This record gives sequence, structure tokens and C-alpha cells, in this order.
Amino acid sequence: MDFETYLTDVYISKRTKTHLKKISAKQYNNRLENMIKKGIYNNEKVISEDIKNKISLYYANRRNEYVDTLDYYIKYKKHLETLTQE
Repeated sequence: MDFETYLTDVYISKRTKTHLKKISAKQYNNRLENMIKKGIYNNEKVISEDIKNKISLYYANRRNEYVDTLDYYIKYKKHLETLTQE
């Protein structure tokens, strides 16, 4: 399962209580890919202040969408770990 599939099929938004739409999942995936390309995120298991500072240097992040992207990705990785342990 890839990250976009996790967002559309498994993850439930706390705000809307629904899965994300495909277009939103694609936007989150694009944000993640760009943060990896820019060296902001390197598969850390927690979002440090250093990561948040790097995000602020590159992006406006007005609605916290870049930090949320990393939060969702970390939850996705944990979900994959639980699947492989079963």
C-alpha cells in the first residue's frame, strides 16, 4: 500500500471524520516528495523543531499542511509496521 492509498482508504480525518479525497491525497504525497527532495525530511520518526524550522524556510505553511503531511506519513509508516508484525 502506498501513501496515497493509505490516505484515501485507511486514514480518517479527525476534522471531517472521513477518508481524504484522491486529489487531497495526491497533494499530500506531492508535498512529501518535495520535502524529501529538499532534504527537509529524511524518514525521521518524529517531527523535530529543526524540521519545522526548515519547513518555515521553504514554505508558508499557513494552515500547517506541511507538518500535517509529515504527521500523516509517520502514521502511515507505523501502520505498515503493524501490518508486517501481524
